[in-house]
Amino acid sequence: MNYIEYTFKVTPKHPFSDILVAQLAEFGFESFVENDDGVVAYIQESEHKLDVLNHIDIIQNPEACTITNSYKLIPTQNWNALWESSFSPVKIGMECMIRAPFHEKPAGFKFDIVIEPKMAFGTGHHDTTMLMIQEILKLRMDRKRVCDMGCGTAVLAILAAKMNAEKIVAVDNEEWAFKNAIENCTVNHCQQIWVLHGTANAISNHSFDYIFANINKNVLLADMEIYCKHLSMDGRLLLSGFFKQDVLELRKKAESLKLTLLSQNESNDWACIVFEKK
Repeated sequence: MNYIEYTFKVTPKHPFSDILVAQLAEFGFESFVENDDGVVAYIQESEHKLDVLNHIDIIQNPEACTITNSYKLIPTQNWNALWESSFSPVKIGMECMIRAPFHEKPAGFKFDIVIEPKMAFGTGHHDTTMLMIQEILKLRMDRKRVCDMGCGTAVLAILAAKMNAEKIVAVDNEEWAFKNAIENCTVNHCQQIWVLHGTANAISNHSFDYIFANINKNVLLADMEIYCKHLSMDGRLLLSGFFKQDVLELRKKAESLKLTLLSQNESNDWACIVFEKK
């Protein structure tokens, strides 16, 4: 498939580049690459509408920043070269490295995760993915049942598998992410991961000790009741994909479902919160 590449120059870059990414993600943009001036964003040509930027609030109502953009068509055959040129390994302390197949296998890392750098979200470069991984590394995973909602590349599911989780379900509603997740699970030899193409309703017949959801705020609010229903007693719900200012709204929703807040962490303007079901 062909993609449209938008290059956005954002002044000042922080925190407005992150706000732009979050708003673009709600209108079909699938992946993002940060650069010195702002961000490059990608949307499938079939999903692209010429007026798409008219729906992006930060572009239409700039108060404290200036955003300029240009766009061009990227043919399918150019994707591998494009992503190989922009994808660098990600290190989380000395415990975990996320790398592409063309990077050298590292020494000294407890968990080595190989991700094909295609269009699925979750290469480890974004603050929200880093926050989720940091929280997952704190968990005891032996014999646990895990769900990775909105899995993207399935990087979180793969980490759970490498930490010896017994059963893992990874779910994404985008076909390109679903296929990429399957590919990454195969590359990492994670036979205990079951990848599903669908929404939160896809987990209707399952129960989990841990549910990971790194998705935008609106989806989390809409689906949190489903997550709670399929979370076992004493199970934990890890949420990210939203800004610090959204935490209160998400906490209120979780508390209405009788979930207990365990921790909250932040990176730049992004947040991650962990709840427990009692």
